[in-house]
This record gives sequence, C-alpha cells and structure tokens, in this order.
Amino acid sequence: MAPNEKLPSERDLIEEFGFSRPTIQKALSDLENEGIIYRRPRQGSFVSERRLHKSLDSLQSFPEDLRSSGDVPSTRLIAFEIIEASETVARKLHLKTGDPVYYLVRLRHKNGDPIIYDYSYYAPFAIQDASCEVFVDSIYSFMEQRGMKISMAEKTVDAILPPKEIAEALKLRDDEPVIKIEMVAYLSDGRPFEYTLSHKNPKKYLLEIKSYR
Repeated sequence: MAPNEKLPSERDLIEEFGFSRPTIQKALSDLENEGIIYRRPRQGSFVSERRLHKSLDSLQSFPEDLRSSGDVPSTRLIAFEIIEASETVARKLHLKTGDPVYYLVRLRHKNGDPIIYDYSYYAPFAIQDASCEVFVDSIYSFMEQRGMKISMAEKTVDAILPPKEIAEALKLRDDEPVIKIEMVAYLSDGRPFEYTLSHKNPKKYLLEIKSYR
C-alpha cells in the first residue's frame, strides 16, 4: 500500500482474515507502535511514510543520507549566531569556556516533512566564512572542499520527551518521545569540530547498527 493510503476498517479486516476483533486491534496497535501505520480519530488507520534508515556506523551529512535513499532533503535555518562557549560546549570542542563558537538551530525535512530538529555548535575554524546556503545544504561538503578531512564521531543515544518547540516543529503530541542523539565529530588530526544535539521523530526515523563477533 502507498504512504497515506487508508487501511480497511476493523470489520473488513476481520471478514478478510477470519481473526477476532481483539487480535486485529492488537495487530493494528503493533503496527502503529512500529511506525508502519498511523491513526486518525474517527477516520481510521493509514499507511505511514517510509522511515529514513540511518546507520550509526556511518558519518554522513543529512543531505547525503537522504539522497542515498532517493529522498529529497531540505533544511530550514531557524537560528544562527556566534556565542560564547558554555562549559559543556567548551569541553566537547576542546575550547576554553567563553571562546566563540558558531551556534545553529536547524529543522530538517524529508520530502517536505519535518523529521529532525538540531542544535549544533561548531568550532570557528571549521565553518568560518561559510554562507547561510552552506548551513542549509552541507557543512561537511564545505569543509572537505577546504581540505579538511572528516574522520569519525562519538554518539550517545537516548529517548526523551522533547521541549514544546521541538514537539511542535516535528508535529508530535506532548506525550510522544523523540530520539535524542548527542554527537561530537572529529577531523582526521583528532580535532573536534562539531557538537550537535539532534532530535529525531521516531515515526520517521529508524536507527540501525551492525554488531560483529
């Protein structure tokens, strides 16, 4: 079924598959919890948009992630300013408290649908003289074009109830959690250049990780 296509009613599903109503309701509830379908009061159940699959093993920019899956990325720059690094930001970026850092707030879209809300802090050497077009396109491409080699990132993953501004931007209810990823990215020479707090809509975003033995 196509995204946003309406599923048959519970009664039709019972008649088609021969299961009891509690079984059908449990199946629909499981599909909703997995983000495969969504429900609208008094309207029924509908097929969800395909979730973006993101590997925690790779370090790609947001546009690279989406274009690799055939989707169209776009970004809205909500805020940009040069601020003094807090104690936490300074520690993450190996700076001194009060040093200048570039602060960006961005809302990321997949095919026009908001899926990620980011707070990012950059060391000045990484994006100095970058334009607003760079901030909404690909900072990583800008850095690489200037000869900087991006190497790796450290990430921690959590689930939280988001602040109101994030819930509204991602079109979530107040009681719906987001995936929060805290990331510090490094150049090949070991310098940290980015500290980002990323908030992802779990209905639109699926994290993957490979494990080896």
